[in-house]
Amino acid sequence: MTRYMFFSGKGGTGKTTMAATTAVYNARQGNRTLIVSTDPASNLGDIFECTIGHKITGIADNLFAMEIDPDQAAAEFREGVIGPMRGIFPEDILEVMEEQFRSSCTTEIAAFDRFTDFLSSEDYDLVVFDTAPTGHTVRLLELPVDWSKYMEESRNKGSQVKLGPVSAIQGAKEKYDKAIAVLRNSATTEFYFVLRPEKTSILETERAQNELKALSIDNFKLIVNGIIPAEEAHTPQYAKMAAMQQRYLETIEQTLSQPAKLVYLQGGEIKGLLNINKMADIMYEGKSEAITGAYDKGEPFAGFAAVGSFKEMLARDNGQRIIIFTGKGGVGKTVTACAVAVHLAREGNRTLLVTTDPAAHIAYVLDHEVGGKIQAVKNVANLYAARIDQKVVVESYKAEIIANAQKSGYSPDMVAAIKEELESPCTEEMAVFEEFSALISGDSFDYVVFDTAPTGHTLRLLELPYDYAKQVEMLVNIKHDTSSATSAAKEKLQKLVAKIKDKAVCTFLLVFYPEYTPIFESKRTYDDLQEAGINIQGVIANNILSLAGDSTEFHKNRYFMQQYYLKVAQKQFDVPMYGISMFDEEIIGLASLLQIENELFS
Repeated sequence: MTRYMFFSGKGGTGKTTMAATTAVYNARQGNRTLIVSTDPASNLGDIFECTIGHKITGIADNLFAMEIDPDQAAAEFREGVIGPMRGIFPEDILEVMEEQFRSSCTTEIAAFDRFTDFLSSEDYDLVVFDTAPTGHTVRLLELPVDWSKYMEESRNKGSQVKLGPVSAIQGAKEKYDKAIAVLRNSATTEFYFVLRPEKTSILETERAQNELKALSIDNFKLIVNGIIPAEEAHTPQYAKMAAMQQRYLETIEQTLSQPAKLVYLQGGEIKGLLNINKMADIMYEGKSEAITGAYDKGEPFAGFAAVGSFKEMLARDNGQRIIIFTGKGGVGKTVTACAVAVHLAREGNRTLLVTTDPAAHIAYVLDHEVGGKIQAVKNVANLYAARIDQKVVVESYKAEIIANAQKSGYSPDMVAAIKEELESPCTEEMAVFEEFSALISGDSFDYVVFDTAPTGHTLRLLELPYDYAKQVEMLVNIKHDTSSATSAAKEKLQKLVAKIKDKAVCTFLLVFYPEYTPIFESKRTYDDLQEAGINIQGVIANNILSLAGDSTEFHKNRYFMQQYYLKVAQKQFDVPMYGISMFDEEIIGLASLLQIENELFS
């Protein structure tokens, strides 16, 4: 019987590395093993130092890998439905069908449909899922439940949804029911949460577990990663951090109460089969071999932009300015966004800080409750914060669509059909975008600072405007050439896209760690945004180490690794680069944020 392992956790905790290490170890034991990435911003190929992509690729003996590409999955899904109809239906009918399938909803359906294929595979002894950060992983695992429930309700009402991609999965209920059973079967399925001994990581793990328990999924195990080695715990560079980690290890034991594997920080990167195999020896066979790097010990990096230029970049004229932070999960986007928002507010600007990340870490960093409604942040005049709460905005969006349909004089049957379509999980993505666009379109704040979800999901959000008018048209089931509602939606979206692309109004900033994976994931985001006509205006290297006379070999290894990658980053990004030092304690509360503000602006 095939076994399944899911690896998830807060961004930047090392879940891809832990998933890859586990897959390598099991393949070495003679188990035919497949590792699948469900993260739109997958870096599985970076870890294995090879090209994987949207196909099953052999990596080593008994080891295979695949990165589910949402766009390719959507194209395959679309062709799988429309292909058999070619030569049977007229071209104009096929064109209408293809148009219906070119939506964000199709992408979500196709990606999760491909994911469920692997939950019924008998070709492997073990399937390891390397998933997106926890908020999106929970959503992925909810989807089979949501779609199964949705199709059952539609069937009970004697109706079939006729709108493109949704109708295409009506016959798949049995497949999704089996997927649900696999997810809930603790005899075959295990969920590994990878976390670091930090407050935000613990809180997110606890929240994600509670949400999965609500789906009757509860076979959890923990991997606590990034622990300072015992021999470094009393050095000047790591003593405070090691003491903090020890406190949080005790908290993990008390609050999560699950088996935990402890994994210690290494002096070098864990990428490439050689080092992944070494990591497997350390994790699963208890070997003491350390992973180190061989990096040039030449001149320190000296390519940071002048500090004053950061302030100049964010300066506004008379109108509103929008600042959007993006980057790989766990690299410090939230902390940086909060520090910038605090600075702007302290300068006398009326500033709104918003997160579109389901995990909503800004509440932890600000040490202040952040809800779905805009509210003032304590201790910082002029600063306000809000979280785009997915569940709340979905209900509001549904109510607005139905009210508009009723006002427009649609028949009761048509209104009932719209209500049914709005129960589709696809509605969530559109509702979040509506809220996002409303915040950008307003003018009651001098600055709006967005702490976004990790890169792959950010790109999906920013791609929505380009096909949203088609989705609106499909949703209300009216013709393009007679729809004033669709024309108004298109005009609104054109203005929004122009605003996002205007460098004088909107500034995009990438945050990364000076390590291989965060840099090259950031470069992919940089290129993708540029292709969409959006230019990154600056990059911020976070968590930078300094070198002292009493530095240990372990610390020197990590320091020179960072210096090497700062030089690599300078070649990758043709924009100003700024730096933030590594702090030996968590950034929580105003006092900590002021330290980062000082580094960026002083």
